[in-house]
Parts: sequence; structure tokens; C-alpha cells
Amino acid sequence: MFILPLFISAILFFDADGSLEKHAAISAYAVNMETGEVLLDKNSDKSLAPASCMKVVTTAAALQLLGPEMSFQTDLEFDGVLGEDGTLSGNLYIRGGGDPCLGSDRIAPALSWEKQVEAWATEVQKLGVKKILGQVIGDASLWERALAAPGWTWEDLGNYYGAGACALSFHENAYTLFFKPGEKEGDKTVVLRTEPKIPELAFHNEVKTGPAGSGDQACIYGVEYVPLHFLRGTVPAGVEAFSIRGSIPDPAAFCEASLKEALRAKGVAVEQGALPVQGKRELFYATLSPPLKDIVYWTNQKSLNLHTEHLLKKMGEGSTRKGTQVVTEFWRDQGIDLEGFNMADGSGLSRKNMVTASQLVAVLIKMKKSNVFPAFLQSLPQHGAHVRAKSGSMSQVRGYTGYAGNIAFAVLVNQCLDPQLSKKMDAFLSDLDQLNLKQ
Repeated sequence: MFILPLFISAILFFDADGSLEKHAAISAYAVNMETGEVLLDKNSDKSLAPASCMKVVTTAAALQLLGPEMSFQTDLEFDGVLGEDGTLSGNLYIRGGGDPCLGSDRIAPALSWEKQVEAWATEVQKLGVKKILGQVIGDASLWERALAAPGWTWEDLGNYYGAGACALSFHENAYTLFFKPGEKEGDKTVVLRTEPKIPELAFHNEVKTGPAGSGDQACIYGVEYVPLHFLRGTVPAGVEAFSIRGSIPDPAAFCEASLKEALRAKGVAVEQGALPVQGKRELFYATLSPPLKDIVYWTNQKSLNLHTEHLLKKMGEGSTRKGTQVVTEFWRDQGIDLEGFNMADGSGLSRKNMVTASQLVAVLIKMKKSNVFPAFLQSLPQHGAHVRAKSGSMSQVRGYTGYAGNIAFAVLVNQCLDPQLSKKMDAFLSDLDQLNLKQ
């Protein structure tokens, strides 16, 4: 029989003077899934912020509710009349269907944003369009207008990991911003460019030059649909250019502008006339996302907030709030006690999320018995030979939840300033792995 020795909890939760135990909030739980034996229980019913460990709750539900083979669909449509001379007396639409992979080649077979708009422009040409009298419209109306989840902080929103989910997300709703540092610490910096270029986006730059080798200490502050971002912090001296990543304030507008540019490059004139809707739209081309199982794989492997929020909104018919309700009710219907549980988003970025270690383990045990378990297990990052676990990390929050052989476990630590916490958490995973090797 597998027995989890007590020294594991000692390694994780106690240091020489007991300061971690004194100041931090801890919830930990481990169960032998074959026997049901509880191997570790420390405040297992204490509700704590899970950070990205919440992705386990969301992705596990998505695999079961949406199905591993489900794909998102983005449609090219037009209205009005297409004349024999190739003049479209109407509008061209990119109707978003919630695809988080659109315009990003992270997950095959999705295309990069440049190749995607070129492919669309080619399809417009195949349709016989030479001139568009109306507008090219990025249509994100399938989902709610709000992009970010309630409770996300001002510090997160303008940065790439705080990009909200849009029905017409594009290029992961992110851009790269390049600075030219000054010659010495304290000098002003210069904003060089963004890649890709985002129409109308402007910056108020307060970023200074930091010490050589100091890395990324800069932050982008901005909100959805507002094309002015504030830049604060430092970037290191001693380099020609230094980049950080931000969130695109209006992804549908960026997608729309990108397609217009691609059309014009192919010789299709876009007049941008203010034509009213010209009756029923006609679908002429559809772009499908990779299957959901592949999206879940990369979501958990790379801890992609945007992709998780897309899965949540898909389950909630375009609404973050409804998505959290759907996921919560799903797990309650699975017989999990959700007292003390609160779901504010899908990714764990909100500090309003609350979950216990025992609830995370209950989700893992339910997934072990499901027919989508192989896809779910593969999505969890590998730690050593026998441990697969999702990490969670934000300021003063660390966590892991996953499987170690036949063990399902979760460890959450909040309100911790111990600089050695990450090493202690890694030691915990290493112990679990080594104990499995000895079986």
C-alpha cells in the first residue's frame, strides 16, 4: 500500500522558525484514488485563491460539456448584391464564433494573423469581389461586449495575460511593444513600435531605464476599447531594444483593419461607404479552430488565460457570469460539495475566486472516472516521471493540483511572502515523484 510519509508535509509547510505556518494560509489534500485513503489533510476545507489551478476546474468541465472534438467556427459573410462586374453593393463581415486560436499559429492547424487574413482575402477574390462599396465589419456580437472578467485588476488588464475573451478574438488579443532604453539608469525610454501595428493605439510613456540585467519591470495599464495605454516601470539598460507584451483593446477592430489591408494588397478596393444592412447575410467561407482537446492541452501546458476564458464563455453562451454558473452547477451535479467555492472567471486571474484543496481533488477524482480522462491527463504539465500537475501563481499565491501515480492532490498557499516558497513547493512535487519511483 502506498503511504505518504509525514515528512512531505513538514518540508512544505514548516521552516526553521515556523514563519510560513504562522503567516500563510494553507489548504492541502491528497487521496489514494484506488483505496480512498486520505494521505494528506491540512485545512483541506479552507477556501483560498487558486490562481491558475482554477484552470483545472474549467478545462475539465469544458472537455465533458463541449466534447473533445468540438471546434469554434468563424464565418465570412456578405450582404447586398454582388454585381457581374465584381462590385459588392453591400458589406463584408467576419462573424466571430469565439475561437481563441484565430490569427495565432500556436496550435496547428491555425494560421498566423498575416496568413489568416491573406487566406480570407483570397476567398473574397474567389467569390468574384473586386470592389466593396460598403464596409468590412468585424462582428463580435455573438458574445457579450465585456471582454475582461469582473474582478480583474487594473495592474493586469493592459498586459497580454489580462486580455479578455471576445467573440472575434484575433492574434490572442496581444501585441508586442518595443522600447529603446536610455544609456544609463534613470534615463527616459523611447517607444519604438508595436508588432503587429494596432490602429489608433497610443501610449503615455513613463517607463525609465533600469540597471543592466534587471529584466522586465514594466507594466502596461489600459482597459478594453480605450486606445490609450499608460506605460510605467523600468526596462534594462545595455540593450538596443527591449520588448514587453500588451493586450489589444479592441480585437474585432484589429481583425477588421487587418482584413481590409490584406484585401487592398490584393487589389480589392474597399470604399468603406456607410451602407445600411442590405438584408440577409450569405455565408461563403468558414474557418474552424483546432479541436477542443488540443486547445485544452495548450491551455493547461502554457497556462493561457485567454483560451480558458473562451472555453468558459462558450459554456456560458457568451457570458462570463453564465459560464461560471454552468461550470459550478456541473460540478455540483457531479456530487461535489461546493460549500465555500466561488468562481469569478475561468482562468484564476481574479482574486475573487475561492476553492478548497478538497474540492480540487474531488474534480480530479471525477475526471479519472470520465471518458475524457486521457485528454485531460495529457494536458497537465509533467513534473518528473510520475507527476502531472497544473501550477497556480500570482503575487502571494502559489499552488499545485494534479496526479502522482494513483494519488490525486492539491496544495494551495496564500498570503505568503516567503521567498523560498516556490522551492518548497517544487520539493513537494519532487518527493511525490520519488515516492512513486520506489513503488
